[in-house]
Amino acid sequence: MEPLEVLRHVWAFAAAESCGACSPCRVGSRRGLEQAMTGEPPGDAYARMLRVMSEASLCAFGRRLPPAVRSLARAYGDRLRGWGG
Repeated sequence: MEPLEVLRHVWAFAAAESCGACSPCRVGSRRGLEQAMTGEPPGDAYARMLRVMSEASLCAFGRRLPPAVRSLARAYGDRLRGWGG
């Protein structure tokens, strides 16, 4: 499985499993999936979204998604450059 496919899977899981109780996780997980599906390198808005998710989500699910995404970006280096926020 390619790194971008793994990233898409993480975002798809997040979008499907978000309980929807808070906007940072509900909206952020869907936007993360949309961004990953385009395949285009993310910009500053993506980094801000990850920061808002990690700081403002009501539960650990939403707060822990950004570190997981950043970890994937670190593990895959140039193959996911920019995706770590």
